[in-house]
Amino acid sequence: MRPSFSFLTVMFLTAAGFFACRPAKQLTTPAVTVSVADTLPALPSSEIDLPIKVAGRPLLLVADSLFPREFLSPGWPNYLQPSCDFRYKYRFVRSGFVLRCINNKISVALEGNYQVAGGKCLCALGKPVSPWISGYCGFDQEPMRRVDLAFSSQLNFQPDYHIRTSSAVDQVKALDPCNMSIFSVDMTQEIMDSIRSSINFFCRSFDVAASKTDVASYLRQAAAKAWQKTPIGPYGYLIINPLAVRVGTLNYVKDTFAVSLGISCRPELSSDSRNNNPPPLPALHPGPNRNGVTLYLPANYEYSFISKLLNDSLRDKSFDYKGRKVIVKEVAVRGIERHKLELRIDFGGSYTGRIYLRGTPVLDTAKQTLSVPDISYSLESRDILLRMAKTLLRGKIRRTMQGNSVLDLAAMLKANMPSLNTQLNRVIMPNLYTTGELKQLRLIGLLAGEKNIQAQLFMQADLAVTCTGLPR
Repeated sequence: MRPSFSFLTVMFLTAAGFFACRPAKQLTTPAVTVSVADTLPALPSSEIDLPIKVAGRPLLLVADSLFPREFLSPGWPNYLQPSCDFRYKYRFVRSGFVLRCINNKISVALEGNYQVAGGKCLCALGKPVSPWISGYCGFDQEPMRRVDLAFSSQLNFQPDYHIRTSSAVDQVKALDPCNMSIFSVDMTQEIMDSIRSSINFFCRSFDVAASKTDVASYLRQAAAKAWQKTPIGPYGYLIINPLAVRVGTLNYVKDTFAVSLGISCRPELSSDSRNNNPPPLPALHPGPNRNGVTLYLPANYEYSFISKLLNDSLRDKSFDYKGRKVIVKEVAVRGIERHKLELRIDFGGSYTGRIYLRGTPVLDTAKQTLSVPDISYSLESRDILLRMAKTLLRGKIRRTMQGNSVLDLAAMLKANMPSLNTQLNRVIMPNLYTTGELKQLRLIGLLAGEKNIQAQLFMQADLAVTCTGLPR
């Protein structure tokens, strides 16, 4: 959030008017005494759970290219001879497949076609002694025989970020049998067993390849960047401080793969850009799918950073009053004793001088207001006092400053909602974007110290990641 111009303007103009009848450099006596706690309460950990949706078609096209289009008997097109008196060869050609995935179990169903040729002969002493009598199904002008096939793979995400799969054939069902009537041999079951054996071999190879997939090495590289402090525009640097990482269950619904990734963390926002060594990657814990962001964010700012932020926003900003122009030249903030702040404003233009404002910022978390009940002021310029006293001692501005200077945080946060929501809805890279909505944003803690000021923010939001294609 940027500083509230209206709030600072009221403080600036009213302090000048109020001091029109005071000696220069003398602070007023606060109307009340404010006492605040010396520390802010500890915050719970934050939970970030992101539903991730990935378009299924690009992945299915890749899977289709990896899964063999045909399975052949060993030595094809030569015959396989399991015994002296029998030989055969087969070819199985698959069609496209239908995929389902429910709670990490991927099921694939497909229809295929097979052709088979075989032969028999007479044997003596283990050697053929007669010509081969051959038959076939699905060759020449015959249509290939149909077969339904299904297999599945159960995914398991391991704590070390490896993926373990357990894959096997569920069904091989011949829709069209193959009966070679020339020698009264039904080849159907033998061919089905051979196809099952080939698919099971592919499944075992797939499981071995999946077990060697080291997701951790990729995530360590990504985490090394994610765990470092990230600049957040003019608001400082954000660090995640991870505690735990979790993954939900993979599902495939309406041509889309969906899973959730979550992290428990203790994020911090500060004006310090220095990075420490990144922490180790926490173990991966499987669990149910979750969504939503619940963020407890402590912020720690040095006063030099706040002064720069204010000067970037207010330096050379002019205010017109009664035909006169007052220009802000410089703003400085510092902490003083008993959790008070001192705000110094140097101004020029039609009038020249310096205003000091001192007081204890008090946060009303229920009303979401920030007030300075014990505010006191000082103005270093006799000339401006004499010129502005008659007009600025009266009216609403003076009464507001003398009573209770109040900033409506709820209204200010509400005004910033559109720009914050814009940050939640943006393109990360081609084919990858985020969508979200900020549900709640509150300031739940504020404490001024002599070296820095601490704030605590609470945020609830919905945030999702969508991938519409493979990375380019």
